[in-house]
Amino acid sequence: MFKPRRPEILALIVAVYVALVLNRPFWHKFLNLVAPHRFSDWVFVGAVGVATIVIAYLVLLAVSLKPLLRLLVLVLLPVTAAAAYFMGEYGILIDAHMVRNILETDRGESGDLVTWKLIGYVVFLGIVPGVLFWLVPWMERSWRDETLAKLKYATVASVICVAVVLPFLGNILSLGREHRELKMTLTPLNYISAVTTYWRREGRKQVKVAAPYGEDAYQAAASNPARKSLFVIVVGETARADHFALNGYARPTNPELSKVPDLINYPHAYSCGTDTAQSVPCMFSGYGHDGFTNAKAETRQNLLDVLKRAGVNVLWRENQAGCKGVCARIETETLTGHKVPTFFPSTENYDDILVDGLKERIEKMQHNEVIVLHMMGSHGPAYWRRYPPQYETFTPACKDAQFSRCELQTIVNAYDNTLVYTDHVLARLIGVLADAQNRGVDAGMLYVSDHGESLGEHGMYLHGMPYALAPEAQIHVPMVVWLSPTLRESRGIDQSCMVAHASERVSHDNLFHSALGIMNVKTRVYDPALDLFAGCRNRTRKAYGQLTP
Repeated sequence: MFKPRRPEILALIVAVYVALVLNRPFWHKFLNLVAPHRFSDWVFVGAVGVATIVIAYLVLLAVSLKPLLRLLVLVLLPVTAAAAYFMGEYGILIDAHMVRNILETDRGESGDLVTWKLIGYVVFLGIVPGVLFWLVPWMERSWRDETLAKLKYATVASVICVAVVLPFLGNILSLGREHRELKMTLTPLNYISAVTTYWRREGRKQVKVAAPYGEDAYQAAASNPARKSLFVIVVGETARADHFALNGYARPTNPELSKVPDLINYPHAYSCGTDTAQSVPCMFSGYGHDGFTNAKAETRQNLLDVLKRAGVNVLWRENQAGCKGVCARIETETLTGHKVPTFFPSTENYDDILVDGLKERIEKMQHNEVIVLHMMGSHGPAYWRRYPPQYETFTPACKDAQFSRCELQTIVNAYDNTLVYTDHVLARLIGVLADAQNRGVDAGMLYVSDHGESLGEHGMYLHGMPYALAPEAQIHVPMVVWLSPTLRESRGIDQSCMVAHASERVSHDNLFHSALGIMNVKTRVYDPALDLFAGCRNRTRKAYGQLTP
């Protein structure tokens, strides 16, 4: 069927194919940055192209033993094709954090990303070329002849690489330093480097019990022990601040929250990370953005442990892909698979399920409580699956996870509909908490999204960019607080003061200390400077155990 070929030639064909065909996202970004219009610019582009091919060729030549190279190509091409699809379709970059995000994504979320276009990429750009490469017979030569031939080709390739790179070395190094994102689009280098970095970090971990934190924590005595306190932390998903009507967005994405009395909106709130795997552990860790790493968070107790140690009942209600280890030592209710009236065909529940049953739990409260609600929110790309049909306010809405088949406005419509539904869930929760005042419970809530989302700006979608390179849309998040009048009274919190300070910049770093403060938990790890409420508390209210800075 095929004539025998030299392995050196076969390796060259694969190198050209990978460098030029499967690296379209890299070349698209590279050409946009270089913007060639002069002859010298095009010579530079050509030199980078030749260098990319030659480097790939030298790597393949080094492993060009028949069974090894055939197996490598059969695996490499489909994976590289899939990487090319995701980078091209959603404008993402691939680094160690993206690898963590992928590995910690559940099957339901992963299923949303499987499209016919992805399958086509993997089959026709990956599997088929890989099988064809496997079927081509190799020219039979002695070990000596084959080794000499490879050395000859490698020498020629190296000379070519040096000749084309050396005149432009300064430009290449400068471009690489200023635009690190280029490396994260050059495949397969990007995902091989990312996976290696990820597993190296994982390999350093030792299985151990999380180190105690806030061991001195206790609750200050309340003036009226008959009344209980409840604080609900709502961890949103993928909501971006500039699409909240409360922050000035032209569309009515907050029709219910905009009517809630005494709601405090923070228009300048920022996330700790650009994906759930970073942001959720970070906001509960107490390390803050500047000191956080996943490795550090996994080996130390967090906010929920401190609250529990202080005698506060803590509950995590999960309607997403898990708590990322934050709820490992506390009571957890996983709601994602319950078949209730809000259930729909993709084996997930709408976020209303997080509020279901809270009224009954409040009626039975015997101790102060903190409840965390982890939303599905606006998780993409299947935005249309995140809200019931009656909340499809903006139409037409994209109902395809393959964004290239949708007009940009329809993608934005579907995303904005998720925010309308999130608005409803939060307003419903506030209604339940407001009613709790009549049941002897002083209640409040804080909502903040874990990160934002790109919606086509600069050809970028979804999230997960390295934080240093992330656009504003992925780190600027909505945050709102609501406190019942009885909770404000018991804590001596001045509502007008809270509103006056709401325009200041805040972040996930504030969550840890604000939760301790509002629950009157005293501990050395509490920092009043990061407590959203501390500056507006009446310091004469000693009976309520105020934590004075």
